[in-house]
This record gives sequence, C-alpha cells and structure tokens, in this order.
Amino acid sequence: LKCFLFQGYGCGPQDGLQISAMTLGILGYRRKTCSEDVQTVDCKGHPSDMTPPKTLPKPQHSTGDVSRGMVPFAVVEAVSAFVWSHAKANGKRAAASSPPTPPRKRRRASPVEHGCVDRRGVLPTFQLSQLSQTQPDEDTVPSVEAELLAQTRKVFDTTMHDTGSIEGDAPAEVWNNVRNMTLAAVSYWREVSLQDLSKACGYLARFAEHQRRLYWKHPRWHGVNLGGWLLVEPGPSAQFFDKHGPANCEWDLTQRMRERLGVEGTQQAFKEHRESFITEEDIRKIRAFGLNAVRVPIGYWGVESAEEDGFASPCLEFLDRVVEWCAAHGLQVLIDLHGAPGGESGERPCGRERTDWHWEDWRFDQSIALLRVLAQRYKGNPCVTGLSVCNEPSETVPAEKLCEFYDRAVTAVRESMPPDEVAISLPVYRSERLDDIWRIWCQSYDGFARHPNVCFDLHLYHCFGQWWQRQSLGQQLRMTKRHRKILRRVPAVVGEWSLALNPRAHAEAEGPAEEDQALRDFAAAQLDAYNQASHGWFFWNWRDSPKQPGWDLGNCIERRWLSHGQLCTNN
Repeated sequence: LKCFLFQGYGCGPQDGLQISAMTLGILGYRRKTCSEDVQTVDCKGHPSDMTPPKTLPKPQHSTGDVSRGMVPFAVVEAVSAFVWSHAKANGKRAAASSPPTPPRKRRRASPVEHGCVDRRGVLPTFQLSQLSQTQPDEDTVPSVEAELLAQTRKVFDTTMHDTGSIEGDAPAEVWNNVRNMTLAAVSYWREVSLQDLSKACGYLARFAEHQRRLYWKHPRWHGVNLGGWLLVEPGPSAQFFDKHGPANCEWDLTQRMRERLGVEGTQQAFKEHRESFITEEDIRKIRAFGLNAVRVPIGYWGVESAEEDGFASPCLEFLDRVVEWCAAHGLQVLIDLHGAPGGESGERPCGRERTDWHWEDWRFDQSIALLRVLAQRYKGNPCVTGLSVCNEPSETVPAEKLCEFYDRAVTAVRESMPPDEVAISLPVYRSERLDDIWRIWCQSYDGFARHPNVCFDLHLYHCFGQWWQRQSLGQQLRMTKRHRKILRRVPAVVGEWSLALNPRAHAEAEGPAEEDQALRDFAAAQLDAYNQASHGWFFWNWRDSPKQPGWDLGNCIERRWLSHGQLCTNN
C-alpha cells in the first residue's frame, strides 16, 4: 500500500476511499495485536509511580483529542498519505504538460567559514508567511486544489468515523489544519515541478507543521543541555578534567586515569562524577526557571560496554534516574546519542579527538543497533519526547551517506517509538550544509512525508572559526535574522546555542554595563530567532567552567543576560 501511495499514481475519489479503508484496516490490526496489557503512566507522576525502564508501559497510538484540535495518528497517517500521493501526481502531470522552466540564477556566494549561513541555497530566499496567516477560501483556490480538497474531506470524514473518533462533523480547527496541510502539499509539488525549491521548502515546512498540529500534544522544547555529565568534555566538566587530567577528550582522560587509578579506580571516579554533577535539585531548578525540557548527551559507551575502544563502563542507570526526575517535575527529555561508534567526527564532542579520523570509521550499523536499544528501553515513557540519532556529523561525511543513515535510523527508532509520542532529530550542525541535506532528504527519500515528526538539528554558535572572529556585534545580531528566516522554512530544533561571543564583539563595549547590555541584546535576538523553530531549542549548557559564563545558563541568568520571562513557556 505504501509503495502504491507514494508512487504518485492518479486515483479517483473512490479509489482514495478504498485505499484509506484498507490502510485503516491494517493499522487497526497492528494496534490490536500490539496493545495487549497496555499500562498507563501519569506524565506528571512521581518517581514512585515510575516502573523500571525494562518494564515500562507499552506504547499506545494516540486516540486523539478532537476537542483540542487533535485526531488519532492513524487518521493523520491515512489522510496524509492520500494527500501527498495526489499532490505529487498533480505536480508530475503539471510538469509533464508545461515547458521546462529554467532555474533561477543565483549570485555566486563568497566562501563561508564555520557558522556562516550559505547564500547559495534554496533556504534563505523565500519569505514564508506565518502559519497563522489567513488561508484562501475554498472558493478562491484553483480547481485542482478545490477538487483535491473535496476528495480529502471525504477521506478525512470516512476515516474519522471508521475509527470511532467522532460523531458528526469535526471541529473547524481540525479541518482547517487538514485543509492547510493539503494546500501546502499541492503548493510544494507545484514549486518542485517549476524547479523553484526556494519556495518549495517553505511549503514543505508548512505541510509538516499543520500535520504535526493534528496529533502532537506537547509544547515545543524550551530547554537546556546536560552536557559534561554522561559524556565528559573539558568545558562543562572542567573540574573533573582539572582533577584527573590534563586531557583533551573523554577517551584521552580515561587512558590517563587508568594509568594512575587502574580500571576499578577509574570506574569509581566516573561514578562519583555522575552522582554529583547532576542531581534532582538541578532538575527542580531547571523547571523553576520556566524551561520544559532537557537534552541529555550520552556516548555509545554509556549504552553498552566499549572496553575494547578504551572507554569506561556504561551508565544507563543514571539516564534512567534523570528520566524519573524529569517525569516527577514535569520536564520533557530528549535523549542525544552524542558520541557514535567510531565517531561521527574526529572532534572532542563525540568523545575522542582524532586527527586521523575518516568518515568510514563511523560504524553506522552499530549506531542503528544502539538507537534500537534506547528506543526499546524508553518506549512508552511519556516524558521522553525526543531522540537525536547522533551529534554534529563531520562535513566530510557524504550528504548521500548521511541521509541514508538517517532514513535507516528513523525506521529503526519507529519500531518502538511512534511519531505521535517521540520526535526524532537529525543533526546537520552547520546551517550552510542544510541546503544539500534538505534536497537529498526530500527528493531521494520523500523524507518529511515518509517520516512524520522528524526535524533537523542545528547548532547555531557565533564564536567558532575565523569568519565569526571578524564579525562585529551588529553583524552578529543581523545574522540572527538570517537564522530566523531559515528556521521558518524547515522543521528544526536548535539543539545547541549559547551567549559566547568573539573578542571583537566584547571589545566594542565600553565598560561592564555596556557589555552586559550587549549580551542581553544578543540573547534577545537569538531567542527571537530560535522561537521560530518548529520543535524548539536547547541552551548549551546547564553548567560550565566559571571562566566561560556565556556557556552556563545559571550564570547567564544570575548576570541578567537572560531572564526567567524569556525562558518561561507557561507549560
């Protein structure tokens, strides 16, 4: 059925209804066979209510809450497949009957370095309107769109009634999201047929956003990273490195510790660090600041033993613990596989700094197996709402290979974590590479239609690389506006950002008071941009070296560079 739907064959209204009915039959069978002995867990429960991770409740497909504008995910899946296949077929027919349109000429971009946004791509050119903006009435849309809307309405009503979701007509809010999703799909494929991908990306983001509104019950992530805890780094874990170093990365530190402390002594030292670095009091404070989520980086050696690679023993019991604390205090959790087997780069954030690293060292199959372990362990846990499949992949990894891995990784995670329960983030790291990844993900994999509730993960730092070192504060602030435009055109989460600036920007301030104001302006500009991200943002980090206050959230709040009001989500 999926192969048929996504091949773009033109079907009549009755064909669509029959396909929807068949799809619902299969989904109903799957739900019935997978829902025996389903338990429920209160998302605002206490640690005593949480069962051990290995016996957590089995996941349930969302039954929807039509009064809140949400419907069962089975309905969303069936209607989305119908809409996408017909919109795609219409776009292909339009392309076949129209003369080829030459692609727009784009001015040559100057070379960019770390952190600068690429001016060549499809992303920075299209001025996408706000999703809340009034949509055209059905009387004003072209006949092709009007016909598809009528067919979609029949499929939607049929699937809603067949699943017993509602008696009578659905609320206007629900149908408006379905309608806007349909129009966005038609517009996307129209622009693809015209080879105008700058507009197409905006319509695709609109399609994904309206689709997500139909089933996603959680607020966007407004959170902070717990870096330096389950994967140690010199900045966040400065005291630990000062005590047991010197070292450049966790692998290097582990070797030095084993030489002095032995294997058992090293394990004990890591355990003591993990016991004290993050406690339940930290989680309580994070919630008190108004945040609603944490991103928890962990290396592959924290999930399974990696003695042969020279890392310390696994630490999943600490991940279990923070999940329980977050459930007790009303926080969402995004689990981040921050260090992949073999490394997704040769940089220290992935656990081992290597100058001889090559992208083929990354063990993709083992990474997917580990993601299955994490998905199976935390499936059905209502506070685990996100999973990141890796962190900051090197730009030397071919884009085609990266997208292939992402497709396999999402498929593996979805075996245990359905889209209406968990969002999956796909790291791109530098925004200028987003263009190539977006093209391949959409054109080769039908990515956002094939895999709902998936987003790209961007890390938007303003301090790394020579290009950023040359920028004034005013140029830094203008760059946040460009980031704002990008974040409105792709499903995205800003997985990491900070208030760290280059020395030139700091030097412009005349005195401490002016420097504080500059950092407040910088924080406000970033939040204005990152609040546009469909899935939210995470500040890096909860705790960092006292020598680097711009990386420490508590320090930023204490110095009044950030305020509770800016962070508060009211959720």
